[in-house]
Amino acid sequence: MKKLLLVVLVCLCGSGASAQGYRPYLTVGKESVKFQGGYSDLLDPGSAFKIGAGCYVPLINDVEFYIVPELSYSSFKFEDHDWIPRAQTFRYSQIHLPIVADYCIKFTDMVTLDLGTGPFVSYGFGKDAIDKGHMGHWNTGVALRASLRVYFLKVGFSYDIGLVDIRRYGTYDDSKERLSMLGLSFGICI
Repeated sequence: MKKLLLVVLVCLCGSGASAQGYRPYLTVGKESVKFQGGYSDLLDPGSAFKIGAGCYVPLINDVEFYIVPELSYSSFKFEDHDWIPRAQTFRYSQIHLPIVADYCIKFTDMVTLDLGTGPFVSYGFGKDAIDKGHMGHWNTGVALRASLRVYFLKVGFSYDIGLVDIRRYGTYDDSKERLSMLGLSFGICI
């Protein structure tokens, strides 16, 4: 019953916001995770599952330029081959917030191509990944987005380039490990 009430509330709020030009959406997807830096050959990340929600917020009426904040959760496992006698596997989860400036190209009333870029910030958690895997909590960088909307369905591509050293070893560590993610997502505009 609670789930039904939540769905009804989201639909009612979404339809009211849509009348003002706002376009909220829900999305799920998969991301390929890559570490870049000095020790990246010792780290073997897999892919991440992602779930999120966002909203197209119009800047100027009659111009297809939007600000698109999106709050998402993603989680992935990675193997650290620097451990002796064998590699250790850690799970790293993060809350991710990109705020993208988006330009929408309308082909028809039902088909739209969105292209955007902007900054992102993410906060990572996972006790073993932070304590034993030497992962940092904060990551920030540049988010690149492209998506195709057909009526209320959305297929999106994302590339998040991390610019912060995400791994920490101590005061004598001079390596810079950056976390980047390439993703494909499917969504529904409410």
